[in-house]
Amino acid sequence: MTDYPKARSGTPTNPLRRMDRLLARHVALSPYTLIAIRLFLSLPAAWALLSLTIEPRYRGLSVAGFFLVYMVLDYADGVVARIRDQDSPTLRVFDRVSDLPILLTLVALTHERLNLGALSAKLLLDVVLLILYARGLGSNYKRLRATSGYVSVFALLMLSQGWAAPQLTSELVSMLLWLNAGVSLTIVLRRLKWLSRKRIADALSLGNLACGVLAMVYAHRHQLDVSLMLLTLGAALDGMDGAAARRWGGSPLGVYMDDIADGVSYGLAPGFAIYAVSRQPEGAIIGGLFACFVIARLTFFTLNKADSDPGYFHGVPSPAGGITTMSSLVLFHDRPLLVGFLVGITCTLMVAFDVQHRHLGRALASRRMRAYAALFLAVLALSAALSGFSAGVALVLTTLLAYGFSPSIAAFRRVLSSRSKSPAEYSS
Repeated sequence: MTDYPKARSGTPTNPLRRMDRLLARHVALSPYTLIAIRLFLSLPAAWALLSLTIEPRYRGLSVAGFFLVYMVLDYADGVVARIRDQDSPTLRVFDRVSDLPILLTLVALTHERLNLGALSAKLLLDVVLLILYARGLGSNYKRLRATSGYVSVFALLMLSQGWAAPQLTSELVSMLLWLNAGVSLTIVLRRLKWLSRKRIADALSLGNLACGVLAMVYAHRHQLDVSLMLLTLGAALDGMDGAAARRWGGSPLGVYMDDIADGVSYGLAPGFAIYAVSRQPEGAIIGGLFACFVIARLTFFTLNKADSDPGYFHGVPSPAGGITTMSSLVLFHDRPLLVGFLVGITCTLMVAFDVQHRHLGRALASRRMRAYAALFLAVLALSAALSGFSAGVALVLTTLLAYGFSPSIAAFRRVLSSRSKSPAEYSS
């Protein structure tokens, strides 16, 4: 699953690039050797997963330790191949083959609980991509493919070990497999030149739309935690479709498809969830008003896009608003007044068009911001593992509220700072 971008010339000034250079300089092993070690280690890991004689807690620790080492080796062979310019179709095929023991083991452990169509589609498209790699046609879109691949593998791992029960259901993992299959199909069609680059962003927008529709289905079943995870996944796809449109362009309908997907995922889905919790007219009114606020925000953003700063949003973006609302429902579904209060705050922040908020998707282009994001995800995973799913949701909700209020707090601090100046400073 390793990413192998082309080597770049010049002296790296970024700390992460310097670290990559040092790693490539001090690791004497070739990329082939690193991948072979990873393949060799995957065999006892597969045995530990399949073994019923190992005590569950020791099996879990050994599997978790293996995956940590596995990811380090996966990162290292990619860095060595990139810095030393040793990439080749053969290396890519070997890298993909080395993932098969773990993938097939996880499939064997979970196939009876998964949708057979989703699982078959993922495996079939993995084989097609492997053939394309062997022919030298699969070199692009590595990060997109690797990200979706890792998500599906970790979902299979957690399902097989019961680590995220009851939030990570078989149905949710099947949906993630369908998503992975959709990403793989998009890459296959693009590499075979059957799909225009401009349609990639549209395909990602459709994935975001699907997440919104499925979030409503699970909200109807009162599985708000699954709905929240689907909206979070949709937000990731929303960020990727924007990046794809900026890099490869978009179709004439791309902007409208993106707005429709955002309207469904972050307006209709949370609004329906508000109603689904209470099944009362009051819930329908509040949910409907929230959806109207999101649609109004999206309309303003679309009409004002030509005059706006691409690095900032006017008001809190709709994905943040939708996830904030769904998070409040997960945590406080039995406290309707508190949920209504948080929904009101969210609506106000979304339509505060005079307040600028940093565009998080564009900010992640910075390696420093990506490092902060990785640290946040690590803290989020640790809090969820130690204190449960609700602790992770509380961290997300707190972070989003801080993001929403931070520009106003900064402006207030500037006013206080200016008021504290001496009269002489004012006269100057």
